Amino acid sequence: MANAPPAPCHSPGAATRWQESGIIYAAMTATAQRLTTPDPDALLQAGLERHGAGDRVGAASLFRQALDLAPDNATALYLLGLARFEAGAAAEAEGLILRLTELRPHRAEAHLALANIRHWREDRAGAVAAYRQALELAPADAGALTGLARALSETGDHEAARPVAERAAAAAAADPAAHMALAAARRGLGEVKEAAAAFAEAARLDPALVGARVGLALALADAGEPQAARAAADAALALDPRLADAWLALGTALRGLHDPRGARDAFERALALGPDRAVMHLNLGLILIELEKAAEAQAHLLTALELDPTSATAHANLSSLYYLADRKELAKAHAERALAIQPDLMSAHQNLAALLAEAEQPEAARAHRDRAYAERNLLVSTAAEPLARVLVLSTTESGNTPDRYLIPPSRYTRLLWFVEYASERQMAELPAYDVAFNAIGDEDLAGPTAAAARRFAGLADRPRLLNHPALIARTRRDLAEGLFGHIPGLQIPRTVRVEAAEVVAAGGVREAARRAGVAEPFLVRPIGSHGGKGLALVGADAPDEPLVRAGAYYLTEFTDFRGRDGLFRKHRMIFVDRRPLPYHLAVSPKWMVHYESAGMDRHPERLAEEMRFLADPAAALGADAYAAVAAIGAAMDLDYAGVDFSLLPDGRVLLFEANATMLVHPEAPEGPFAHKNTSIERIFTAFREMLAG
Repeated sequence: MANAPPAPCHSPGAATRWQESGIIYAAMTATAQRLTTPDPDALLQAGLERHGAGDRVGAASLFRQALDLAPDNATALYLLGLARFEAGAAAEAEGLILRLTELRPHRAEAHLALANIRHWREDRAGAVAAYRQALELAPADAGALTGLARALSETGDHEAARPVAERAAAAAAADPAAHMALAAARRGLGEVKEAAAAFAEAARLDPALVGARVGLALALADAGEPQAARAAADAALALDPRLADAWLALGTALRGLHDPRGARDAFERALALGPDRAVMHLNLGLILIELEKAAEAQAHLLTALELDPTSATAHANLSSLYYLADRKELAKAHAERALAIQPDLMSAHQNLAALLAEAEQPEAARAHRDRAYAERNLLVSTAAEPLARVLVLSTTESGNTPDRYLIPPSRYTRLLWFVEYASERQMAELPAYDVAFNAIGDEDLAGPTAAAARRFAGLADRPRLLNHPALIARTRRDLAEGLFGHIPGLQIPRTVRVEAAEVVAAGGVREAARRAGVAEPFLVRPIGSHGGKGLALVGADAPDEPLVRAGAYYLTEFTDFRGRDGLFRKHRMIFVDRRPLPYHLAVSPKWMVHYESAGMDRHPERLAEEMRFLADPAAALGADAYAAVAAIGAAMDLDYAGVDFSLLPDGRVLLFEANATMLVHPEAPEGPFAHKNTSIERIFTAFREMLAG
């Protein structure tokens, strides 16, 4: 009988299921002669002839007539079962073949046919049982071994699948299906290089087997070989450009090549071809997160969960999105659901650690950090053609230098090292790298990481270490007077650090400030706070006393820094290898100045003022103020840092903060702030020249 017609594929890395049914059908037909009685019924013979002539309906009718006349005729059951399976009536076919196994319980072929139909119907538990029954009767049957291995992998039992698949590949070395089953088991166990080898062998045996090319691409991507993965995905698309999984494989390869826009396009093609598959929405959602399209990413991740509520990855990434959107309850709920499904999922533990830390539950937060990092504290992201290998020292707390754009993964191989979990042995046996960058930029949040970073910095015979930990330690806000007090033309507001217990003992923030010699009005800021988070003004036009919880706070005397036009200004300059480079100027009617909320795009005159600052900061600030700013960078003596400040009406520089946590990111080329990109690229270029040494 001819193979069944093709239909769309529903499983990544496999040929279309109707193509599979054709393989199953052909295998079942080949065994029919062994089940045929010595004197076949004339109706069965006529049915076979009808089918051979292309009259499938007529053939099925004759097979049914034969079965009606002889209900226990094994051949009639078998042929009618095949015919109904071919016609798409898989449930009826299963019933017919089940009767056959009852009539011929000692015939392996009958149990194998039942297993194949159940497998097709996605009754994997039933398929596994039938495959095992077939193998009890015929232990070396390659078809039963292959089918059992595939079914076990599809249930997630890759450990049991691997030895079965190895037996299948040994028994049928020339059968690509056996190698595909072995590849699936190995990939499921994380043996990605071995999986790639098995997929490659299947592709060699059958160059037209598109599923082998797709599987090879995904395994190579898992193995950190994105260039080879892309070549395999391209080969799959050349064989079948309408296969959703081939586009999925291409998107995965492009993501590994750090081409998020190319990956998004490929994932969108995959989704168009497989709109009802959770994996398509999941991967598109993940790449949209990388592209900072939070709303679109959230929509696809929610759809992925509607289609597959067991996706731990979707839950964890939704948790991240909700955390960034300050929707803490939803962030916590999705992180907990992710861990209920996959208890060791690193990103979910990271999110819960951050949430619990903010909820002032440090011990619970530390427990989740330990689960996330204790055995996985070095994460390597490999660039296809790296300019250098950069070891990035990081802390599991917040307060790291934002280095995504400074050290882009598309151009540098990054070894992200959470150094607080490093052992002495790991410090001595790190993989090769060209330069190290200490991204632990906020001394207030360095915690146990600071000691480990200093210990690493003290090791001899190592490549360059940028932003030495000892220099970072001097940039605390309350140490600014000691570090910068010698600089002419610089006003440094008095800042003291107080513990929450001191505030409680004093009876409130105002009294604590008075005891510390901080005059009203003053700012209250939790340590480690950036971007105005938790910042409050006490006194002046803000009489309410803020609630102080656990932890420590900075109290800083507030200086009214309005310009003559009544507007507040915040300048940011970046120091790369101690050289000052302008980044932005925000102008706002509010004292808490943030570039994103200042409304710069609605005021052309403010944008023009910013452009003048970016083009020539010395002229915009004046020679004395520019010299004061440059002296701040020299005093910090860091390889990368930044300063936020304002220019007072008398020409002095008012210092807000100076440290290594300053964010620099490119603007959309067609957006309202595209004028900043020339200056931003100047910063990136200077930083990359410094990395090159």
